[in-house]
Amino acid sequence: MRRSTRSYARAAFDLTCFSSPNKFKEVLKENKLTKYKKINKGRYNVFSWKGKDVEIRTGNNPITGEFSGGDKEKPREKGYASYIGIEGEPSKVKKIFGAIKTKTSDIKDEDPYNNPYIW
Repeated sequence: MRRSTRSYARAAFDLTCFSSPNKFKEVLKENKLTKYKKINKGRYNVFSWKGKDVEIRTGNNPITGEFSGGDKEKPREKGYASYIGIEGEPSKVKKIFGAIKTKTSDIKDEDPYNNPYIW
């Protein structure tokens, strides 16, 4: 995501699981995140969803269950996002951060002010 001269914020979650893929889809829909892209980072992938002035990236795809490393032998785990990074306009980052917190079933750790896990 390109950083503009406007305010910019980051937030993140470590090893995050939604009880179902639908919970993550709710976060996307509520925040108008529609542009999806799988980004190849060499040995692994990052999954990205974008909206106006905000982006979420996950280490695994919580909708399809696809793992970042593309391990074909590992069973898919729908709902598991692994690392989550949120970047963009501060009020949108804060709103998405809150939505994720209410819709997840398990979070190892979180950082509402930085993104130390993924990007």
